[in-house]
This record gives sequence, C-alpha cells and structure tokens, in this order.
Amino acid sequence: MATIAEPPYRPWLQRGFVVDGEFRWRLGTRPLDLDDWIEFDVDGADWVAEKADVMRHHADTAFAAIDGIEPDCQEIADALVDHLVRTAPERTDSTQLDPSLHPLDAAARLVPDDLVVMVERDGELVFGGGSVCFPNRWDLRSKLGRSMAAVHAPVAQLNEQLEQAVDSFFDRLEPDRSFWRLGWGILDTADGYAPIDGTAAPRPAHPTIDDLHVRVERETLRRFPVHRSVLFTIRTYVTPLATVLDDADDRHAIARIVDAMPDDVRDYKDLSATIRSHLVG
Repeated sequence: MATIAEPPYRPWLQRGFVVDGEFRWRLGTRPLDLDDWIEFDVDGADWVAEKADVMRHHADTAFAAIDGIEPDCQEIADALVDHLVRTAPERTDSTQLDPSLHPLDAAARLVPDDLVVMVERDGELVFGGGSVCFPNRWDLRSKLGRSMAAVHAPVAQLNEQLEQAVDSFFDRLEPDRSFWRLGWGILDTADGYAPIDGTAAPRPAHPTIDDLHVRVERETLRRFPVHRSVLFTIRTYVTPLATVLDDADDRHAIARIVDAMPDDVRDYKDLSATIRSHLVG
C-alpha cells in the first residue's frame, strides 16, 4: 500500500491522552456532518483497489458475519450507495452493489473504509459482522456475536477507563445525529492488511526507522433507523514515522504519550523498546 506524505489528522496533538502524568484512553467523539461521511480524497481509490486484492486472496480473514443480519446490512448498503451518488457523482460507475454478495461485503467494496456492524439482539448491541480488509492487528472472527465490552476486552485498560462512557454513548446514539473519532498507532509495516492469523506479510525482526509507520484511523459511528444497527466506518491513513517526527510538535506529543503509557498498554500497542528508541533518537 502506498503511503501519504502528511497525515490528514494528528490525533496525538489532542488533549486528554495524558492526565496528571498518566495515560488515558479517549473516546473523543465529535458530531459528524453526513456530507463528510466517506473520505475519498488523497488515496481513497488506492485503498478500494487494495480491497479487491485482499478479498481475492484473504476473503475468509477479511469478511465475516453472523446469520440473519442481511436486512440490517441492506439498509446500510442502500444508504451508502445513495450517499456516494449524491456526494461523489464522478464515481457513479462504481456504486453498483453486487447482488451475489452479502450486502455488507458488497457495500464495503465501494469505499476505502472498512465496515463493522453492531446489531440489536435481545436488547444489546453485539458485533454482527464486518468487512475488515485492513485490520490493525486484530481478528475479525473472534469478535462475532460479542458485546461491546467483550470486543474491547483485549485492549489493555480500555474497559476499566471507558466502558461506562462507551455504553452511555451508544445508549444515546440516534439516527438523526452521527459522530466521528480518531485512533492512531505506530506499526512496523506500511501494509494496510495486518491481521494476526498468520496471513500478513512477515514482520521485520529488527525494525529500522524506514520500517515504521504512523497509522491514523478515522472512524465514523452512525445508527440506522429501521433496524437500529450501528455502523462503524474505519478509514486508514499511513505515513512514514520519520516524516511525522520531522515536526518537533508531533515528535514531542507522541513521545510524551508513549512515555506515559503503562507497560500493558505499550504491549497491546506493540510498542517495543526498538520502536520507542526512534521517538527520542
């Protein structure tokens, strides 16, 4: 996957990651103008093309869904097509859903974003399925049917810090108001496809600065009116770490956050001593 020279967002500059010297997870949601739901600018067409390759070779890793969510996903797919026709008319030849595919799979092939659907089951939101061609070292199938807290369980200290805030957010999320947020990390690869099931490209044993990349993920969160499902879109941007660290403010902010992380959070984010050394080098 081609990288971009400058990240379109710099979430590490936001306040709240370090409070009284201690690292804190941030929910950091902001209202979303639905005209800005999907971002195709910069390198969007490249990610769509990469998706097609991932689905040819790794479909079992990149797509999974529980039974019975087709109606939820058809509602989402139709809304996504309507949005693209309205906001990206230059792509009208690329907004046809393939009727032979699961509607979530078909919808995801039209956009650069990964798509994850949470569905209502017995009064609780559970992980219904996803088209995740660019996983940031997690396993899609292990999440199926799980609650939000269970999905987040592998993330060190996240439930302890944010479970109540996350639950409250989704209890209040309605179709007339959508949101977006940012996540980020440092990886020893430029590849978007980075699952943990052994199908990713081999990782460098001793990553150099040229191997390291900052990965920014723009997530949108939207509830749909008919089936009450919630869609996450995850748009990934990858920039060489060396480029980001050329800016003194970026270097200082990232180093401060990483330095404040407890060991279990660093381990979860896979921030080895080698990677951390490049932040101060």
